Amino acid sequence: MDGRGRDRTWDFTVAAPDRAPGVAAMVGYRNRDEPATIHLGLPSASLTLILGLDGGVEAADAPDRLADACPNPVLLGGLHTHATHVLQRPGQTGIQVAVHPLASRALFGVPGSELAMAASNGFDGTALLGRSATELHERLAGAPDWETAFTLVSRYLVGCHREHDRQAVRGEVGRAWELLARSRGRFPVGELAREVGLSARHLGTLFRREVGRSPKTVATLMRFGHARALITENVRRRGRARFAEVAPEAGYGDQAHLNREFVRFTGLSPGAWVAEEFRNIQDGAHTAAKNGHHE
Repeated sequence: MDGRGRDRTWDFTVAAPDRAPGVAAMVGYRNRDEPATIHLGLPSASLTLILGLDGGVEAADAPDRLADACPNPVLLGGLHTHATHVLQRPGQTGIQVAVHPLASRALFGVPGSELAMAASNGFDGTALLGRSATELHERLAGAPDWETAFTLVSRYLVGCHREHDRQAVRGEVGRAWELLARSRGRFPVGELAREVGLSARHLGTLFRREVGRSPKTVATLMRFGHARALITENVRRRGRARFAEVAPEAGYGDQAHLNREFVRFTGLSPGAWVAEEFRNIQDGAHTAAKNGHHE
């Protein structure tokens, strides 16, 4: 699965949208033999499924724990509010799938809240998904091109959806999520419960039970995701991030507010993150996923 452009450090290939139910985005990646580095997996309002096309992926919730991380062929993680750390080795290849949290029951048989503690086992997806996920990893290793690989993943997820299609999410939670997603996290959280006919406390309990986070945290993740999408789009198109313009457009009071959120989620200022990721962003990394809809 060769990429184009010898000056690129990474190859990123985006699958066509709507390949499988509950999938917000699917991206194939390949390290073009760059030296081993530590990549930050940023918080988002999506679940993360990573399928290695090689020996597996080493990930931990802190850099000092990477030394003890074992390569996992399938990684699966819930909503998190701090960056994860992934060891990227030369030639590493895989597919990263952004999954809508409210599709977790239908795809994986458990609510997204049960994936929030995945760091304790190195985000090992096979522990939950079982032999079928291991077999998918084995088939992916022999895929001759990205389209074949994307088709294998899509068929696997469609099969999972059929197996667990009776797993339902409460309508009030789905409606509240849609309101947050359509506003990119800017719908007033204080009005959210009233809009869906529940008390704020009850809605908060349902959200934590379903996705492992409160409505306020989910709204914050959506706003951060929108800001990051605007920043990466600016870098790709204009070569600079334009933080002062992004901040109000994404719902932050000012650039200082945006800076605080970035440090909170990544440990880096927006400028430091862009400087670190500039080449990857231009190569096509950090593809924005839709926060909103699931089937």
